[in-house]
Amino acid sequence: MELRGLIISLQELNIAKEDDPERFVMEDGLTELLDGLYRHNIQIINIDMFQADDSEKLKVILELHRLAQEECLMIAATDRTLGIIDGMKIASIGYLNPLCGKQKLSQAEVLVEGFDEVDFFFLERIYQRKHGIPWTVIETDRCFLREMTMDDLEELYRLYEEPEITRYMEGLYEDRKKEEEYTRAYITNMYRFYGYGMWLVIQKKTGRMIGRAGLNNIDIHGEPALEMGYMIGKLYQNQGYATEVCEGIIQFAREGTEFQTLNCLIQKENVKSVHLVEKLDFTWEEELKIKEKTMQRYTKTLHF
Repeated sequence: MELRGLIISLQELNIAKEDDPERFVMEDGLTELLDGLYRHNIQIINIDMFQADDSEKLKVILELHRLAQEECLMIAATDRTLGIIDGMKIASIGYLNPLCGKQKLSQAEVLVEGFDEVDFFFLERIYQRKHGIPWTVIETDRCFLREMTMDDLEELYRLYEEPEITRYMEGLYEDRKKEEEYTRAYITNMYRFYGYGMWLVIQKKTGRMIGRAGLNNIDIHGEPALEMGYMIGKLYQNQGYATEVCEGIIQFAREGTEFQTLNCLIQKENVKSVHLVEKLDFTWEEELKIKEKTMQRYTKTLHF
């Protein structure tokens, strides 16, 4: 399942005022977006042309264009237009156009005030959120990091079976139902709210899950902080995967968050992890007591 169609009302996206000599004006960002979508083979359907003012008419239009509901996303600036897709399997973005009067747009997955930062990949991610498709967040030479799904739990348990994996980190719940509840809440709350979290490390060549790595929110001295965590399965250790993956995470943290500092909390006995963060130019900061464990705090400046 993939995004193949964009549904819009061009009239609602019009930013021309009554005294504007141009009767129709679009933001530059919107013009670039629509032009760019053609390169990704996205069909653009302007419902104004078809007078599609209810869901039944829209369904007919989608049939004519050989598009399934699940393949479409709508950008709308009025609640009336959003109401057309009520009950349909169509993702949606609300556009806060000040010329459209009172707007709630509560049905939309996300609201935007303009289109300068909106491109195909932005639309694709909103579409994926609607349909529960995990985001692929980071790509390295040999791996990609993506969000986990409930279907990944079986393989994740196999990855954690090796006793050495949980020597310096928490394992999964022995009670499978508790782990399912935790994972379901994590997917809903962490990924959706923050846009980051602990991701799965997938080997490109084989498609196998070889580890878990990413970013966590923690408190240090009563202040919110960002922590990098990582785990590579025993069969894939000592092959440079941890360095490769962590370099990608550092870059994501630098570009995708506003934190000034990235933290790593490591037990002193975990010599491999200490060596890794030193290799990545982290600096020892202090010793902390966390959950009755003595941890070494290493930090790396993200923004100078």
